Amino acid sequence: MSDRLHEILGQIGSIHTELINTNKIDDADTVFEFIEDCDSDVKEHYLNLLLQYYFQKNDLENLKKVLLVGAKFDMRFEDIKEAYLNIKSNSENVIEFMEDNIIFLKDKIESNHLEAIYDYYNQNEELQVCLEEATELIKKNRYICAYCYKNKDKEFSKFFLNEDLLESLKRDLPYLLD
Repeated sequence: MSDRLHEILGQIGSIHTELINTNKIDDADTVFEFIEDCDSDVKEHYLNLLLQYYFQKNDLENLKKVLLVGAKFDMRFEDIKEAYLNIKSNSENVIEFMEDNIIFLKDKIESNHLEAIYDYYNQNEELQVCLEEATELIKKNRYICAYCYKNKDKEFSKFFLNEDLLESLKRDLPYLLD
């Protein structure tokens, strides 16, 4: 790893800590001003981290602002789990906004992530209406469907298993079910 990358990571860590400690992170425009004088490579790396942060926090307004400046991140299922656990109202959420990314996400699915989502859904009856659309999008992911099919003994598997998608996988992508 080059010395510059270590330097970038150190600067990003300092920036992120400062923004969180001062609550400036709650407004993307303030963050943009804060990092305005940083080197371009530091800015680019930080904006990508910031996008992931806003996604996990289910902060749709700030996520959109950071997307508009060209930031991107490699979404993982863990990010989806964190965003889901931060759904607190019926307003549009980041999972709904990033619908295609959720449905087509190709990542290693872990039981603890599905279990956390399942538990959050079941323990928050008052939020279930708010969680329904995000839950349905997660159920449309073929890797989640395949994982649940292969792990039928898990309590959450029946909840996440999409029977229509499963039939499609059996017909078109049977290797996912092995």
